[in-house]
Amino acid sequence: MLRRKNMTQILMFVYFVVTFLSLFLLVTSRSSIPCKIEADCPDELYYFIECVDGFCVYWRDE
Repeated sequence: MLRRKNMTQILMFVYFVVTFLSLFLLVTSRSSIPCKIEADCPDELYYFIECVDGFCVYWRDE
C-alpha cells in the first residue's frame, strides 16, 4: 500500500513539472519576437498585440 502511495506522489510531481515547464516555455517564447511596427507581429486570436521596445507584446483581450 505504501508503494502505491509513493508511486502516485511521484506521478503527480512529474505531472506538475511538465505542466509548469510547458507554461514557462509558452510565455517565454511569445515575448522574443522582434518587431519594428505592430504589423511585424503575428496575429493571435483573443490577444491585443503591440510592438514595445522592439519586441511583440501580447495582452489578453477581455
